[in-house]
Amino acid sequence: MPQQSEARVAALDDAGLAWARRVLWVVCIGVYLTVYIGGIQAGGAELITVGRAAAFTLAAAILGKMVLSLLSNASVPAEPGPMATQDGRLGSLGDLVTSANVPQHQDEALTAAAGER
Repeated sequence: MPQQSEARVAALDDAGLAWARRVLWVVCIGVYLTVYIGGIQAGGAELITVGRAAAFTLAAAILGKMVLSLLSNASVPAEPGPMATQDGRLGSLGDLVTSANVPQHQDEALTAAAGER
């Protein structure tokens, strides 16, 4: 097995996994109700319909648990963000005059417009 030189972090945090579990519950309930109601409306026997609905729900739950397991083990390379102590530039210096993120330009424009009146 190759060695990993990069640090890795989980691709999905605990809140994301909790939402995935909730979605799995909703899917299982939806599968059960769909199969059960469809079987009853089709005129099938109730016991056979309940068994079929339970089997499809169990299959959906098993597949969902496998997906949850994959999601909980998924990881991505950790990319450290720029630090204040790093050497070099931390942002784009290009075209600062027309940058909308620099509030000084608006203040200067207002001052110049007020001076022209």
